Amino acid sequence: MNRPSRLAPGSSLGDYEILEFLGAGGMGEVYRARDPRLDRDIALKVLPTEVTEVSGALERFEREAKALGALNHPNIVTIHSVEESDGIRFLTMELVQGESLAELIAERGMALDQFFDLAIPLTEALASAHSRGVIHRDLKPANIMLSEEGRLKVLDFGLAKLSGQVELADSEEHSALATATLQELTQQGQIVGTVPYMSPEQIRADVLDERSDLFSLGVIFFEMVCGSRPFQGTKPVDLISSILKEEPPDPCRVRSELPEPLARVISRCLAKDRQARMVSAIELRDHLLKIRDESPRDSRAEEQASPAPRTVAVLPFETLGRKEATAFTDGVHGDILT
Repeated sequence: MNRPSRLAPGSSLGDYEILEFLGAGGMGEVYRARDPRLDRDIALKVLPTEVTEVSGALERFEREAKALGALNHPNIVTIHSVEESDGIRFLTMELVQGESLAELIAERGMALDQFFDLAIPLTEALASAHSRGVIHRDLKPANIMLSEEGRLKVLDFGLAKLSGQVELADSEEHSALATATLQELTQQGQIVGTVPYMSPEQIRADVLDERSDLFSLGVIFFEMVCGSRPFQGTKPVDLISSILKEEPPDPCRVRSELPEPLARVISRCLAKDRQARMVSAIELRDHLLKIRDESPRDSRAEEQASPAPRTVAVLPFETLGRKEATAFTDGVHGDILT
């Protein structure tokens, strides 16, 4: 089925002037738009017409809005409104500009000072979401921004779950998504995007809880300090097998100067059995604070200082070279292929 024509720059949707198209995925087209009432640019995410014919699509769209609307934290992107105009459903959210975490990770891992400066607020943001019953389910470096003001922002709750509301129907939905994703990745012949950050239980389409996000955090933390992911595979099936069956490397073997307590915390997050992980993001945050306070300043901080901030697009789809980073990402399957 063909996607409807995109909104043209200069056109209007409700009270908003469309400035430019930023990208598209399975759960929406994203535009930079102008809110004349408050004289500001915002990110506007439109639900494509044909998606409304897909079973569960509207429910997922509404879930994203409810998940974001329930959150109020300085490190989580802000939703402004859920609206409808001329039969078109859309969200408006803050337009976040800056660098993604993916852009900040150095080849040999980032300086420990920088790691703690980012990892602690990231964990606090997740703890806040979990306290409101929201499971993110799609944490990855491309969904984490450092704004031009230096504030970390967690984006994309399009796959978010309200804990306690995961039922068989949703498990079947996720299983179908995982199968489609695997097939698409196999055709592409490469591993990118969301899959490397999925927990074992997410890949198996089991019922999820907050500890699935902690596994994803473990993968992100490993990559932040080591410069590479803990699970590897040249083919999709190899990567999935690695996540499900292989033990990750000891971070200290990859980077010898890492504090052993930090390596243990990361390894614990990456436990296959969720029972062996941290109980909560708050517990993880407390461990990170203690390790930071007891660790010497990183001698590699100056050597690995980040380049001057630049504006990049953080979207789960092609952005056509745009430099605006939007708080919107795909809510169904397009974000698998970042």
